[in-house]
Amino acid sequence: MKAKTVFKVILLIVLLILLAIMSVAAYITSKLDLIQYADEIDNSVYQSTIPISEDDEEAVSDIDIAGLEQVETLPVIPEGEIEEEDDVFNILILGTDERTKEFNVNARSDAMILMSIDKKDNSVKLVSLERGMGVPILDGQYKGYYDILTHIFRYGGADLVVRTVREVLKVDVDHYVRFNFTAVKEIVDLVGGIDVELTANEAWALNEVISMTHTTDDQKKLTEGMNHLDGGVTLSFARLRSIDSDWRRIERQRKVIIAMVDALKGSNITELNNLANEALPMVQTNLTKLEIAELMLYAPNLLSASFDQMTIPQQGTYGGATGLNGQGMFAPDYELNSQILHEFLYGEE
Repeated sequence: MKAKTVFKVILLIVLLILLAIMSVAAYITSKLDLIQYADEIDNSVYQSTIPISEDDEEAVSDIDIAGLEQVETLPVIPEGEIEEEDDVFNILILGTDERTKEFNVNARSDAMILMSIDKKDNSVKLVSLERGMGVPILDGQYKGYYDILTHIFRYGGADLVVRTVREVLKVDVDHYVRFNFTAVKEIVDLVGGIDVELTANEAWALNEVISMTHTTDDQKKLTEGMNHLDGGVTLSFARLRSIDSDWRRIERQRKVIIAMVDALKGSNITELNNLANEALPMVQTNLTKLEIAELMLYAPNLLSASFDQMTIPQQGTYGGATGLNGQGMFAPDYELNSQILHEFLYGEE
């Protein structure tokens, strides 16, 4: 083959590779443009629209501190530097309680899960943060007072929640991904539902919900054991606490996340594309497009990753206390829980 012909073949191959790269880049960019980004959000609105008053029926949440040793001196933020691990990427997943597709400033972060991705050993750790954990308000007109973690969103949005978690637990987290109740329901339906193992009490409670929300009798009754849940029932499962406690509810929230990952494993390119088109507009984040693109490239590894789970604060590490507006709350030993969290995430004391 003549040198000129070889050169043309090489040039053609290079052009095809470049076109392929450009096509992939254009596709990823088109998806990333669907997401709502933090730099488009005016966080100043939170400081002027805090619905905190004794007349607000949602101002005081039903945190049960009966039976706990009452803490007279509220815990202070522990001292010390926040260490970073190059191979570990932490993201705070926030589930806010809006019942529409739109986000609003009066929401509470009903679910808070720290997702820690360890790229070195291809593992994922899910750490539920109990919403009733008492924390200091770090900014705004109520600065210095204490309230429960779920209310912090109303004082300064996702940014203040992330900052609070970072400071009180001394954990390296700067990023968040926010979605709401409607997003959970619709995303689960988009993946065709999820498989979740239910206890007898959970099945009974969800059947009660189904009987009130479904107008026909064609809905299959749920039973103890493995069940296939649609989006509406999944949301009810993730919010269920009437049969036991809020501590069990946050365990259910982790089960939903893992079940959704399992459901995605069997999706084809077309299904994933449709899911991205519908789900991404319901996501808000302070991740940059570059960071998201890097996570998207790493996403196939997450589908086969192992999942470890825990809850903070740990049992036996907190008492009961009263915060702003008489709010009952769990008063944790921040320093001890920070040590427990670090050992769980990084395998070191």
